Amino acid sequence: MRGKDLLDKMELVDPAYVEAANGAPKKKKNIFIQLGAVAACLLTVVVVGILTTGKSNSSQVPFSQLKRNYKDLTVVGSEFGVEWPWEYKTISEQYTIVALNGKEYTSRGRSVDSSLLGDSLGTFPVVGYDITKEQEHQITTEVYKISGVSSDHLIAVKLDNEYYVFKNSEYATPANFGELLDEYSLTQTLSLKSFALYENQTEKGYFTLKDDKYIFDVLSTCRDAEFIKDDNWHVSDKDYIVFSVTSEALGVYKNVFYVTADGYIRTNIFDYAYIFRIGEEAAEDIISYAKKNGVETEAEPYAYTLAGTITDIADVNIYLYDSIMCVDENHGMLFKIPMDDIRISRCIDYAKMGVGDVVLVYYSGNVDVDAGNVVIDAYALSKAYVTDGGIAIPE
Repeated sequence: MRGKDLLDKMELVDPAYVEAANGAPKKKKNIFIQLGAVAACLLTVVVVGILTTGKSNSSQVPFSQLKRNYKDLTVVGSEFGVEWPWEYKTISEQYTIVALNGKEYTSRGRSVDSSLLGDSLGTFPVVGYDITKEQEHQITTEVYKISGVSSDHLIAVKLDNEYYVFKNSEYATPANFGELLDEYSLTQTLSLKSFALYENQTEKGYFTLKDDKYIFDVLSTCRDAEFIKDDNWHVSDKDYIVFSVTSEALGVYKNVFYVTADGYIRTNIFDYAYIFRIGEEAAEDIISYAKKNGVETEAEPYAYTLAGTITDIADVNIYLYDSIMCVDENHGMLFKIPMDDIRISRCIDYAKMGVGDVVLVYYSGNVDVDAGNVVIDAYALSKAYVTDGGIAIPE
């Protein structure tokens, strides 16, 4: 399926794909690119051009507001996770392990704002390992509680002037759902508003709720719901809603929270699959409320991408021309990719991407039009190449 047909079916990011992507720390595999959106864990992807004339009062606008008319191109994606040499890593990539009161915590790779921190737990050594040189590095830094979250599970570690969420590495499941609610203060740290609905194994759309208080009120009546260990449990043969969940305090991004019509909840927020049986009545209350009050919407993309050819590297910018994507290649647009982030500059300095290379840029911000089409918050590049009717990302 290509072009408009695929766009109609896959306009939104299915959180079920995100679950698989988040199962492997430090890597985002199998990229889905469409309208500049990336949904993890799809093997083939389509880049579809859009033609809009939207305006914004700010010079920073979403890519969708730029007037682009792209070809329907299939992009075969591969993982862009790279084990960079020590000197090309960010500090949060370098230092990933801390021991606290006999427990080992590992980085979730996500920052947390200082406003969400609790009391200091003291200063502790944080360890990193240089695989290339087989050498261990260590620094001593401050460690903090995260407000409302038990430090037995999550802590915040200060690295430079940022704070990062670290998770207890031990696999210790809760006895029941109430323990999970309390230990992580889920009513304060989690939002259950964006969801997809599936009935008879068919996607019925993507929706958003204005308020999730009722959902948590129902979940709070399920405190005695027992944890279920079932490696063969699957959601594909059930009717369900699945929430896309992001929590700065918990250090998770676009994970999933299922509520199935036959009375189960399942989530990967804690890296492992946590399943609880809350009963059909509670599940029906949640699903009915969501269906009644959900407003159909567009999905939040997992990430954004821009494809093009590097035409120049100068003035601390990479210049990217997107003509290879255009229906009329004479209508290409030039974009600037700032190299002040080591995650971008290392692609030039170490991965040796250069002028003439076709690349995909991954970014989480907008495009600053007045500054010369500067791509905001770019965080990775993948080398690509043009094939017959598509673009491929090499292994």
